[in-house]
This record gives sequence, structure tokens and C-alpha cells, in this order.
Amino acid sequence: MTNTLHMKSSFARTVALTVLLLGAPVACDTNVSNPGPVQDEFLDDRNAAAAMVSGAGRALSQSINWIGYTGAAVTREIHPAGSTGSFGISNRWQTGELGADDSDLDTHWAEGQRARWIAEEALRRLEAAGAPPAGSLQTPAAYYNALQLAYLYAGFANRVLGENMCDAVIDGSGKLDNSVYFTRAESLFTKAIAVTGGTPATITTQATAAYAGRAQARLYLKKYAEATTDAGQVAIGFVYNMSYFNIGDDNQRNRIAWAIGNTPYRAHTEWNTWYYDYSQSSHDPRVPITITALQGDAAINCASVVNGTCVTGKVPFYPEAKHTVSASPIRLASGREMRLIEAETKLRGGDVAGAVASINLVRTNANAGSTVTATTAVDAWTALKKERGIELWLEARRLGDMRRWKADNTPGALDPLEQPGLATSHLVKQDLCFPISTAERQTNPKLTS
Repeated sequence: MTNTLHMKSSFARTVALTVLLLGAPVACDTNVSNPGPVQDEFLDDRNAAAAMVSGAGRALSQSINWIGYTGAAVTREIHPAGSTGSFGISNRWQTGELGADDSDLDTHWAEGQRARWIAEEALRRLEAAGAPPAGSLQTPAAYYNALQLAYLYAGFANRVLGENMCDAVIDGSGKLDNSVYFTRAESLFTKAIAVTGGTPATITTQATAAYAGRAQARLYLKKYAEATTDAGQVAIGFVYNMSYFNIGDDNQRNRIAWAIGNTPYRAHTEWNTWYYDYSQSSHDPRVPITITALQGDAAINCASVVNGTCVTGKVPFYPEAKHTVSASPIRLASGREMRLIEAETKLRGGDVAGAVASINLVRTNANAGSTVTATTAVDAWTALKKERGIELWLEARRLGDMRRWKADNTPGALDPLEQPGLATSHLVKQDLCFPISTAERQTNPKLTS
């Protein structure tokens, strides 16, 4: 939930842990004592900037962890293979339901809002402190590096919320239109682009990521020309990742990877998804899938269909191999995605040939092994929708795409295997966004009145 006192406490705990980690000696005694709560005024010290921004990054990674995993089940980027508890997919999510009364979804909302709030709170304190004077412990370059990174984390946190949440709530506000997240993201990325004074290489990389993030936000705001201009600032080979770590802390592991690590979980599979079919036929390196002789770790409701009726049982365990270990990063933005934004803008302007050319730039750069052809708008839209699915697979992006295309009634078909209704599908329905959490609705007076 976005209760301010709760967020302040969480922020202080995150910063306290990060300060401990940053200050721990290397190759020496690693025993540390918990210094207790960090007093709020200490966080106004610009020398705490690195810890504050690291805390914002950690919160963003947790947000993507929860939202990306469950969203992948609902959009059928993955298929359930057993577990419904820890690191599993609940029975309701398996059917494609993201219900407003489902308290199991509270974590997704809370982690998303926490990521946004911590990054924006770090920015508030950094902006208030201002650049350090000469002779300070922190250099001006380090300050500006941290300031720009905080803008990036805040922008991406808002973008993740916008693509995945049904509605917006900002720090105890009433229910707002979902577009509020994208408007905030656009502003934050614009501020990131404007930052100067840091380490040149760092500032340039982070500014490029900001152009990419702003292009993502502007696509959703239907500012297609502006999105294309921003995309043009990003080379096709550019990649900007969110880091994860395998340090025995579930909150810092890549959740999608950990859930198929086989020790102990085999919670999802690529069996019976279009990504599996595509991977087998194309050998596209962007959709790597491992074929095993194992089965998922528990029975699921619709493992097979006999005489038109779903039969419970275990399913083949064909794990995705894009996120192979718990420390596998997840992309926040890339140059190939920018080419697909350009392709969509061209399609919306009626330029089928130009859109296909942009799609094929992506496929060539990715060594996909073949190019696409399309002479009609319908075929080109179908190709674009498929290509974004391939390129952004398992990056917490498919829910948002499917939702906006449905709202715009765009031409072009999705693959039948990523939609509800098939006899062999676990999807009975398909909710395309996460609701405001039950905790938020119960504690926010502007939502309960």
C-alpha cells in the first residue's frame, strides 16, 4: 500500500541495510551489528545518496520480480507446472484471473508502489540537498551520477506500474487514470536526460536509457512522433538491465529463474505455449528453452484433455533458458525495442513496408535466422505483435501490450496459445492488469469513502 508512514519505515530499513553492505570491510571480519533504525534526518545527507539510490534499485527489481512472474502466467509467456505456494502460480492466476478481492495480489501492488515511492523520495532528498561544495566527502560527479540514476529508477518504476496496473493511486490519492503513471514517467525521464556534471560515460549511458524509457512512456501516451524521435537516440545494440543477485535472499533473486531452478522448484514450463513452438521451429536465440525428461513439481488442473474434459496431472518440464540463474538480469530497455516502437509508429501511419523493414532490422540484429514478410496492415500488425512478444519475453511487458492493443482495437491477431478459450489452455479468462490491492482499498480513506 502507499501509506506514507509505512513507506518511510520501509525506505529507512532499505537504506540501513544498503549502508551496512556498502560499508562492510572486504576480506575481513564480516560480522556486523545492527545499528537500529536510521533517523529520518540522516537520510538528508547527500553522502547517503549512493545507499538511497541503491535502495530504490533494489525496490524496482522486487517490483519487476512479482509483477513479471504473475503477468507471464496470465499472458501465457509461461505455463503452470505445479506449485501454487512459494514461487508458484496460484489457482486463480492459472485461470487468468487477477481479481480485486484476491489478497494474494497485494504484494504485487505494494512492491510496485514501494519502488515508485522510494525512488521519488530519494529524488526529493537529493534535490533538496543539492550538489556538494568543493572539498566534500562526495564529489559533484558522484552526486550527479546518483541523481540521474534516481530519475531513471523513478521513471522505470512508474512505467512498470503504468503497463501493469489497472488504475493509479499516488501517495494516498483517490483512484486516478492509469495514464498518470506514464505522464510521471515521461517527466522523470526528461529530467534524467537533462542531468549533466557526472562522469561522462555514466551520464551518457544513463541519458540513453532515459531516452529509451521516455519512448516507452510516450508510446502509451499515444505521442507516437515524440516516441519515435526518442527511439532514434538509441542505437540498436544498446541494452539497459536491472540486476539481480544470488546471495541467499529471495528478494534479490530473479524470481522467474528461481522458480524453475529444479532445486527445489519446477513451478512453470514452456510446454504448451507458442513460445515453445516458435523456439523449436526457428531456433531464435531470444527464446531459448531447455527440453528435459522431467515433469513439473506438482499436478495442475488441466494437464491434458480427454473427451473434451480437462484432466488433472503433471506436465512436461521445459524451462525457459533466457533467465538461467537467479542472478540473471532483466532488461529495462533496449535498442531493439526502440526499432519496434518505430515500426508501430509507421504502422499507425499506414507505412506497412517501413514497419516491416524496422521489424526485420530487429530480427537481423538478433540473429533470428529469418525475416518477416507482410503486404497488408493486418499481416504487419500480426508480425509486430509477435515480434514484441519474442523481443520482450519475460520482462514484465506483455500485459501492457495486450491491454493497449485491445483498447485501441488494433488489427492483427495474437497467437491462439496466448489467449483463453482453447480446450488445452489453463486460461479460462484473461485479466490484463493488476487491481488496486485490498490493503490499499481498506486503508486509503479516498478509496473507502
